[in-house]
Amino acid sequence: MPEIHELPRVSVNKLGEYLTATPARRKRIIYDQKHPPEPQYLRYPEASFAITEFLCRGLDVSVLREHQRRFACSVPQSEFEAQRLQLCSEALERFADLVPWLELDDAIISAVGAEPPVLEMAGVTISVRPEVVLQKLDRHGNPRVGLMKLYFSKHHPLDERSGQYIGTMLQRFSEQHLCRLGPADHRLTYVVDVFAGTIFVAPRAHIRRLSDVVLACEEIAERWALH
Repeated sequence: MPEIHELPRVSVNKLGEYLTATPARRKRIIYDQKHPPEPQYLRYPEASFAITEFLCRGLDVSVLREHQRRFACSVPQSEFEAQRLQLCSEALERFADLVPWLELDDAIISAVGAEPPVLEMAGVTISVRPEVVLQKLDRHGNPRVGLMKLYFSKHHPLDERSGQYIGTMLQRFSEQHLCRLGPADHRLTYVVDVFAGTIFVAPRAHIRRLSDVVLACEEIAERWALH
C-alpha cells in the first residue's frame, strides 16, 4: 500500500522549488510530498551514493567510472529501471564536469549519516539530507563548516532564487546541527543542480529568505489536509 505522510513534511529541494513555483506546481509538490513514491521508483539514490563516495575518496574519478560500469552491466528488469540506470550514469558524467568549479582543495569531506536530523519550521518537517559535510580552515587557521546538497531533475532546474533558498536552509542546518565542528560558513555551502550544471553558494544575507521559508511552511501546513 502506498505510503501517506499524515503530518506535513517536505524535502529541502522541493521546498526550494516550491518557493518560486506557480500555484499549480505548488499544489502538485504538496501532493507528491504527502504521497511519496515507493522506494523502487526513486530515480537517483544510486547517483547520490556514487557522488558521495567520489567526494569522500579524494575526488578519485575512477570511483565514478566504476559506478558507471556497474550501471552499464546491470540487467534492468523493467523499462523504468533501464531509464533510471541511464539517468544515474548521465548524472555522474554531468557532476564530473562540475568538480573543477567547486573549489574543494584542502577541504575535509565526510559523508552525512544515514539518518541525519531535520529542520522544523512552522509545523512542517523539512528533510534536508545533505550529501557531505565540508570542513576547512580560514586564513587565520580557524575551522569553518559547510554542506553540499545535490539536486537531480532534468525537467525542473533550479533558478537563482530557489537555489539560494535551499542554500539558506543548508546554512540553517549547519548552524543547528554542526556547530561542534565550527562556525557555519556560507562560502562552504553548495547546492549543485547536477543536470543543469549550476552551482549555487548560500547567500551571506539570509534573514529575509528564512522568513519566506517560514511563510511557505505555514502555507504547506494549512493545505496539507486538502491533498
